Amino acid sequence: MRTLIPAIILLSGHAAIAGDERIMTKTIDVEAPIEAVWNAWTTESGLSFVSGRSNVELVIGGPYEWFLDLEPDKNGLRGGEGSQILAWVPNRMLAFSWTFPPDVPELRDAGETTQVVVFFDDLGADQVRVRLYKHGWRGGESWQRGWDYFDRAWSIVLDRLKSELEAPR
Repeated sequence: MRTLIPAIILLSGHAAIAGDERIMTKTIDVEAPIEAVWNAWTTESGLSFVSGRSNVELVIGGPYEWFLDLEPDKNGLRGGEGSQILAWVPNRMLAFSWTFPPDVPELRDAGETTQVVVFFDDLGADQVRVRLYKHGWRGGESWQRGWDYFDRAWSIVLDRLKSELEAPR
């Protein structure tokens, strides 16, 4: 398994990857306490904004699985089964491996993964900037289809996070 943490270099609050590797980046500001944003990513109840059921164990190598409301693929899988926690710093950073969707069966069936690092920047006054970096991409048509899929999907996830946490209670 390729690991993300040694490859990331933090420079002035920005992430960069050593080498020529592509990195998908997404950023959104959320009006909510840092603890609420952190819990939305790291607890099964918090992940309800995107997944009706999940399996999260916040330990290195622990599961970080979202089970989506999709038809199961040919192996009976519905989401991020097999994804794992790579690293975390409470209320600051979460890193996990991530599987491919049924839309890219050749990568999903081969067990290919990418890595996702999410940074939580507490801007004060119940404002949090969420920065998502996804790397581990390779070349080829299948990998490009995966990129295209996740370019849309992670934008939807971040928009749902914002809507859920900013909704009036």
